[in-house]
Amino acid sequence: MKSNYKKLLGVIVLLALIAWLGHYSISNYEQFREVSFVNLWLLIVIAIIFIIGYIPGSIINYYTFLPLGLRLKAMEGYGLAIITGFYNLITPFRGGMAVRAIYLKKKYRFTYTNFLATLAASYVLIFFVASLLGLLSVGLIYLKTEMINWFIITLFTGIFLFLSFIILFSPTLPQTRYNWINRFINVINGWNIIRKNKQAIIGITLISIFQILLGALSLYLEFKVFGMDLSISAAIFLAAMGSLSLLISITPGGLGISEAIIVFSASTLGITPIQSLSAALAGRLVSVIVLFILGPIFSYLLIKRGVSDDKENSRK
Repeated sequence: MKSNYKKLLGVIVLLALIAWLGHYSISNYEQFREVSFVNLWLLIVIAIIFIIGYIPGSIINYYTFLPLGLRLKAMEGYGLAIITGFYNLITPFRGGMAVRAIYLKKKYRFTYTNFLATLAASYVLIFFVASLLGLLSVGLIYLKTEMINWFIITLFTGIFLFLSFIILFSPTLPQTRYNWINRFINVINGWNIIRKNKQAIIGITLISIFQILLGALSLYLEFKVFGMDLSISAAIFLAAMGSLSLLISITPGGLGISEAIIVFSASTLGITPIQSLSAALAGRLVSVIVLFILGPIFSYLLIKRGVSDDKENSRK
């Protein structure tokens, strides 16, 4: 029942955002007409960066799974990252995570508790890195333009301090008599297992930095598609803010949510909604096309591989 309510909420929010986008586009039709493709070929480069961008995600998964005894092969990890993105796109509330959890449970008997622990670990470190890079980029923007937004600074600082506390001081909790409470305790304790693995923490942190910088490069090129210049510090700032959209991804693939965050964030830099929305939609178009091509392919390959492995195991 709760799952149905979540799906309904995601659909309602998505429809509301589409309605707003339609109304905004019609109301500002003349301004949108002034925005035209200047470097259309850059869309191919953006697509390549988007495909490459799933490599860091698969490496992050590798490092979070490793302390809990699961070692994925490189192509399997990459394919799993792709189908996660694909099913996130076609289902609300990041349904691709559920697909990944089911796959790991069926193929490797990797418990849902351990999966949630790895998810918590990756999110903690990704948001930590995003908040840190966000603060650095805001500082660089201020030095260049003397523009400052205290709400953004407070947001990044709050996230950075909160996650720093979790990373440094997360306690190991004892089990209770209540199973439903123990599920949360197992997630926290699973995170602590990962936290104590320095190789995993360092690996995830470095890859998260690379992932956000890659996202910044993609945003830089998305603006370039329309002949608009975006500074490197501004691109990093927008990429860091975009990473936070994972917190509220209630629509399929974060449709509308991530675009709204980019438009809001860009407005604090003096970039008009027309400009930022055009760039964001260009990036979204590329990501949708790529995922609808690669998603079904990797779904088939992983399912086929899982079936063949099951047959081989049954023979043994």
